[in-house]
Amino acid sequence: MGVFWNFESFGDSPALIADTGVTVTYRDLTALSAETEAAIRRCVDWDAVDKPLVMLICRNTMGALSGYAVLADSGYPVLPVSAELASGMRRELMNAYRPGLLLLPEEMRGEYPAMGEVCCLRDYVLLKTNYMDRFPIHPDLGLLITTSGSTGSAKFVRQSRENLRFNAAVLADILHITPADRTITALPLQYTYGQSVLHANLRSGAAMVVTKSGVMDPEFWDLFEAENVTCFHGVPNTYEMLHHIGLFEEEFPSLRTLSQAGGKLSRELQEYYARYAAENGKRFIIMYGQSEATAAISWLPPEDALRKPGSVGRVVPGGSIRLIDGAGNPVENPRVRGELVYRGPNVAMGYAQRGEDLNKADEWHDEIRTGDLAEADEDGYLTITGRLKRFIKLAGHRVSLDEIDSMIMDELNIPSVSVGTDDCLTVFVTGEQEKEMVAAFIPRVLSAARGSLRVLTVPAFPKNEGGKILYSELQETAEKN
Repeated sequence: MGVFWNFESFGDSPALIADTGVTVTYRDLTALSAETEAAIRRCVDWDAVDKPLVMLICRNTMGALSGYAVLADSGYPVLPVSAELASGMRRELMNAYRPGLLLLPEEMRGEYPAMGEVCCLRDYVLLKTNYMDRFPIHPDLGLLITTSGSTGSAKFVRQSRENLRFNAAVLADILHITPADRTITALPLQYTYGQSVLHANLRSGAAMVVTKSGVMDPEFWDLFEAENVTCFHGVPNTYEMLHHIGLFEEEFPSLRTLSQAGGKLSRELQEYYARYAAENGKRFIIMYGQSEATAAISWLPPEDALRKPGSVGRVVPGGSIRLIDGAGNPVENPRVRGELVYRGPNVAMGYAQRGEDLNKADEWHDEIRTGDLAEADEDGYLTITGRLKRFIKLAGHRVSLDEIDSMIMDELNIPSVSVGTDDCLTVFVTGEQEKEMVAAFIPRVLSAARGSLRVLTVPAFPKNEGGKILYSELQETAEKN
């Protein structure tokens, strides 16, 4: 009943390499899977066919990754949440979904004294919860993953095991992952893209170099070089931070592939990293996706990264894309904007907002309206131009907030975030000089904003842990000023 891994086929090849020097091979994972399943069967009284939900408190450690790998491969649906989530929020999620098992760091064991211990998984411990009336679970459910802005929310995307299989195969193909590759844990395990990278590596027999250090820590890059890491994967916030410190002015001889997903990278940074890759014999791959499509919708091949700046490329193998206008009619002419509709085997089953949703069947039937606005060029390559709901109406004119921010970046090279209502546009920047430049620029290019514009400064743009802008917080700030 495995997800998609065949640990035995990779034998003594390393699967996980810790920053402590400990290595777990694929043969070790095979044994650990059998040992964990046996321990669960000794401690529980539910039917052997019934696989309860596992809540996983995530850190990038050997216990977390190996525990997730073997439980998921044994068919247990998993709900991963950040270890940084407040204990009260964790309790609320547990009560909402009533998991049968809880996998958490050993030092958190004391928070749950009434729960019985099933087994230890290195620095993690697996507990049996006390919920007597667990929710029934649909047999296809594989993973509950948070949507981009809901780290403490009870809303999750229900991904099936088939979604996970397909997505892992797509990433392994696009990223050219082989058993010789080594990928470092630059992304949290609870991220959609972090999960996808792990799945693709385990499917391909590659190794994950595991560290709790972050990309801004010197120890991370010492380990990167010591273990000859070949693949680096990040979200826009990752690449923004690394550009700020000038890290990729170094060559990194072992590195051959960089990829970016999880949001839109600025055109400037896309060109910067594409040029770095081209000049140093590496591959830089842009990906676009959503949790609702198990991460992968389109990809920009590395040979097109400089030729198609700003683009998110073409649809992933096995999927299809179409654009529709506001009335639902197809948009067929190039460079005409429409809502992006994706169809493919990686489209998730639907949302879960409470425990009763765990038993729901597939509600989306392989197709989602993404809510993203896009246009295709003459070659069929896509550019995301904004969100369907990121519009206001000023003086009777429909205005895209995302286009305003793009204009400011293109013309002034100033990062900005626009929010607003139909009677007021507010643009946030991070400096007084930038404020003056934007305040003078916007009325020149957008006459509808005259008399309805405010430019405010903030120390930094608020973002969630995935690096995505928290527009609601900025809108609240705008309303208070």
